[in-house]
Amino acid sequence: MDAGVLAVQQWVNATYAAVPGYTRIAEDGIAGQQTMFALIRGLQHEVGITALADNFGPATLAALTAHGPIGPGETNQNLVRIVQGGVVCKGYASIPLTGVFGTATAGAVAALMTDAGLAGRIDGTVIPKVCKALLSGDGHTLAAGGSAPLRAAQQWLNGRYLNRSAFSVLACDGLRSRQFLTALVFAVQYEGGLTDAQANGNFGPLTQAAVRASGLIRAGSSGPWVRLFSAALTHYPAGSVFTADFDAPLAAATRAFQAFCQLTENGEGDFPTWASLLISTGDQARPGTAADTVDEITTARAQTLRAAGYRTIGRYLTNVEGSDFDKKIKPGELAVLAANGLSLFPIFQTYADSASYFTWAQGFADASAAHDAALGHDLDPGAVVYFAVDYDATDTEVTQRVIPYFLGVDAGLRQRGGRYAHGVYGARNVCSRLAAEAFPRWSFVSGITSGWTGNVTYPLPGNWAFDQISTIRIGTGGGGLEIDKCVRRTGADPGESAFGSPATALDGYLDWIDRLHELAVAHGQGDPGERVLEYLRAGRYDNWRSRKVGGDTDAAFVAYVDGTGLPRVRTYRDPVAGVDVDVSRFGAAALAGLRDPVRGDVAGWGGDLIAFYGGWRFTEPGTPARDYCAARLARGDIGSALDLAGLVADVDAHLAAEALRAGGTLGGHLRAADRGIRFNLFHRGRFGGDVTAAATAAQTMLTDTGDTVLASARSLLLRGLVAGPVTVDEQVRQFCRGFADRLAALAETEQTSLRRRKGF
Repeated sequence: MDAGVLAVQQWVNATYAAVPGYTRIAEDGIAGQQTMFALIRGLQHEVGITALADNFGPATLAALTAHGPIGPGETNQNLVRIVQGGVVCKGYASIPLTGVFGTATAGAVAALMTDAGLAGRIDGTVIPKVCKALLSGDGHTLAAGGSAPLRAAQQWLNGRYLNRSAFSVLACDGLRSRQFLTALVFAVQYEGGLTDAQANGNFGPLTQAAVRASGLIRAGSSGPWVRLFSAALTHYPAGSVFTADFDAPLAAATRAFQAFCQLTENGEGDFPTWASLLISTGDQARPGTAADTVDEITTARAQTLRAAGYRTIGRYLTNVEGSDFDKKIKPGELAVLAANGLSLFPIFQTYADSASYFTWAQGFADASAAHDAALGHDLDPGAVVYFAVDYDATDTEVTQRVIPYFLGVDAGLRQRGGRYAHGVYGARNVCSRLAAEAFPRWSFVSGITSGWTGNVTYPLPGNWAFDQISTIRIGTGGGGLEIDKCVRRTGADPGESAFGSPATALDGYLDWIDRLHELAVAHGQGDPGERVLEYLRAGRYDNWRSRKVGGDTDAAFVAYVDGTGLPRVRTYRDPVAGVDVDVSRFGAAALAGLRDPVRGDVAGWGGDLIAFYGGWRFTEPGTPARDYCAARLARGDIGSALDLAGLVADVDAHLAAEALRAGGTLGGHLRAADRGIRFNLFHRGRFGGDVTAAATAAQTMLTDTGDTVLASARSLLLRGLVAGPVTVDEQVRQFCRGFADRLAALAETEQTSLRRRKGF
């Protein structure tokens, strides 16, 4: 408790408690928003406002402006006490509320103004806009996690534009904010010659014209436009300098931003770069190579799209049940896309337009529906399905609603065998939060909704693939259609260009691995085996969860390979097991096992076993554990989180990691591998051929709490499937024994087959 703050609270309550519209506050000695609100209401009363409110809005500012600055000559002592209360609550002074504007009060105000970039305006009084800042919750010192260049930009903006009618004192805490971006737009309007009456803080036609006319800056430029451009860059990860001179560091930061946003990398402050800095749509006139639409793609429309430069098209897997609105993919439509050189990025959306829609159970159900629809359209394994968040979700709603929904999606797709991966459509903040917490492979960003809070203050997510920037109509007659134009990020999701494709034959897969190894050697950056596995993982498993265990990916190598035009292999047909193996799943597990043999199990068989356990407890809790394992674990005809194709990928990954650690190459190992004894090698190598050891290892995966990475991964994999932590009981023991028995049975089957081949 702060005695000075307590004195402020006691004074403001005692003075204004009887005033209509005043709300009494707690007298707890803690400076907070409610105390500032009380001071604002007191100020409003003192300047003649009768309809009191917590907001220091235009009416309050106008009334205080009419009154004039508060200073040493102020006759209304309560106004002075309100100023003194503000500096006490903001921590700039510890002074009594005397009502006399003396040197201590003036010094405290001067300190705040200095922190706010207004040192040149200190005159011993409190002007109305400074009073507004004094009674706000804004900070004016560098906050934890704040950026010093961004704070310098905030201070500069305050010092230059405070006299303009719509400009208020900005927080100077170095944190991204909607207030800062709006202030930047106002500043651009002011520098572009707009009057106070014309300036509105929106990046509209007049503002865009001003930027086009005056905002082109490059190496050698200096002055306010460079200041504004570098200030805008400080709001994004690429920005590290705030300067008046367009120097080499600013040019480098500009190129990094342009590269990330899929802009021309010229290192200049051209109009498209300005637009991408100031509004989530960016320059809506810039070309897009992707589009989403509710209209069926007929041959005529496909020709329109292709002629207009579009190559990747978003279409909906289903309609909303009970709705007359028909937006789903039609029979034969995907063949039309393929025939015209267009690829598909599939979208799943029913309602998804309010927080109430999003629950874990809804995500699980939507995943099953999306899986069935994608399978019905004959989408190849590995396709990324984008699930929509079609409203301006608050950060709290993302935490409480949207993340659980997407964990349900992840669980639902896993329980159907993991044939498809999930992506997300939504605002920038939604996509970024999910990328870090709910494992989407790619993000489809709704940049077009530029007013959404989730877009205004946030950069594009690190895994963005498509950025939706404008709604337009293209073509005429039967070839006309309405689309949402999208920018596709180079190297991101290429979409689906073929449907119903057979898995690659083993020999073709091995030749592809050899080619990747050659490219990794030519690339010359680090261990070729690791680079190849990173490339395999990047197919669909390169998300936060995989990197948590398996480490980072060399994005330059992925781009290098993609730049050669080498087609990616998604699945290959294993001739022994008779299943199609997910290459990316194998790569993720092998990479994790190579880099961390202890935790590598989490990215392979251990993580899949955890998910498989969750599926049992959620879908068939009444089935005895060993019966469930016997019926569903490592089966080729029943989709599950650990079906036969999944276990083959996990087992081969473990063996490949062992071979690479021993100095071999991936291609050499895979060509020499005897797939007829893979389960024997895994059973002996990982568990010593001991069924009890295998059951014990499985139990560790499910119950151990000593390894934080394992515990965290297990918690996420089981969220929604299992209530509370898994503890050792008879059910768990039987489940683990069921896993061990099934693995032993697979190994024994191999032994029997081997004896037959040798004539025993």
